Amino acid sequence: MNLRSPSPRRATLGIIVGAAWIAGLFVAAPLVGGFGIVPIAEWIIIRSPGWLSTTAIELLGFYAQPALVIGLIAAILVAAAIAAVLWPANAGRFTPVVLAVGTVATALLFLATGAGISVGFLGGLVIAVASPYVAARILTASPTVTTRRRFLRRVGGVAVAGAVATVGLRTLFGRFTADGDDRAEEPLDRPVSRPSGDPEFDFDGMPAAVTSPDDHYTVDISVSNPTIDSEAWTLDIDGEVAQPYSLTYDELLDHDESVEQTTTMLCISNEVGGDLIGTGHWTGVQLMDLVETAAPTDGAVDVVTHAADGYSEAIPLELVDREDILIAYGMGDRTLPTDHGFPVRLLVPGRYGMKMTKWITRIEIADEEHEAHWEERGWDEEAVVNTMSYVRGAERDGDRVLVGGVAFGGLETGVEELEGVEVSVDGGDTWNEAELETQFAEHAWRRWRYAFEAPDRSEFEVVVRAIERDGTVQTDEETDPTPAGATGWHRQTLRI
Repeated sequence: MNLRSPSPRRATLGIIVGAAWIAGLFVAAPLVGGFGIVPIAEWIIIRSPGWLSTTAIELLGFYAQPALVIGLIAAILVAAAIAAVLWPANAGRFTPVVLAVGTVATALLFLATGAGISVGFLGGLVIAVASPYVAARILTASPTVTTRRRFLRRVGGVAVAGAVATVGLRTLFGRFTADGDDRAEEPLDRPVSRPSGDPEFDFDGMPAAVTSPDDHYTVDISVSNPTIDSEAWTLDIDGEVAQPYSLTYDELLDHDESVEQTTTMLCISNEVGGDLIGTGHWTGVQLMDLVETAAPTDGAVDVVTHAADGYSEAIPLELVDREDILIAYGMGDRTLPTDHGFPVRLLVPGRYGMKMTKWITRIEIADEEHEAHWEERGWDEEAVVNTMSYVRGAERDGDRVLVGGVAFGGLETGVEELEGVEVSVDGGDTWNEAELETQFAEHAWRRWRYAFEAPDRSEFEVVVRAIERDGTVQTDEETDPTPAGATGWHRQTLRI
């Protein structure tokens, strides 16, 4: 095929060359520490306006980030197709310039993933640049490929060979390079006294009293989690302080003031009844101890936690006096999983998860109020959890029906402050008092259940509402998660 071929063939050539470059970036990812498309996606996420970020979350939820990456890949393929159609027929002399530009662009993407100059970096660069070049050479090498059938046959051969090479090389490189953080999910050296719930509340559909790390939800702005070398990592406490200092990972693990805490966490973007809620058992050091050691100056107003992925959050300095705000390094009986913020994350009971920075590298004591990522995009700064109650489980034993769920009233203090839960099984016409599980941790949700006789019914419209200790009934006003978390009674039709 020559470059005077019809536009559809030239567009196809461009798509194949673009796909070969993307495949090269994918193959090189283990060598350079990340997929080269990810830095572009994260740049867009960080710099996108608030209305766009909020709309994407509301429409796509968990799928917003994958959709962005897929959209970028599609855009690259379209751009490559357009470039191939517009490319001058006699532009072969520009090939060295194109190779140079492609090499520089690819190297910049690899540097953006955090890769340093190394043998792996150079190897990845060769693979990523050579892949589209070889594909282009194969598809344009023979002037005899003039028929549509012969052209498509050659395209198919390149696609199949490229796919096999991509899978094979990526698997090979993945085996010989580190994949993940070196000490994430290691057993803790200290015994952990994780609480257990009442087995009477463990029936069909009910969550465990304490959520396992594998089942606990995760949400963050990162398309790809940062990989952190615990040997090189330090936690720096500085800013408006008299005695700035740093802690190594081992110094934090061995900290004399380590404590355990069971805490319910809820994502501010969770819909009423949604799954973005969990109760973890954490081990860490009180933020108050770390901050006081640095001796904040009189002008300090905010404590800002900075993450390895560029994220940051702030809480007022006076809030740090609470003993339940932790820099957590353990979850369950192990060090933090990467998804949950290895090596350390912030834990602020009673606030939505957006306040709880993961992958922390620095704690800055600031002398002015810090406007954080989601606050800049119109979400509530304080992010205090709204009192909530959800329907979760149901089962039948003869004429007896049992329904249940979870409730949590985080409020300003972070302490669970529920007096009771009321349940309706007829759509809200009548209300009944549910049984609450004995409170096993002051920052944890309460599981509830309600048993009743229903010999002649199999369908129930279950509605639940929580009652706070001062008698306030959970609001039935239905609001969207934006900007301060969803509210409203959870309703669910159950067939039992």
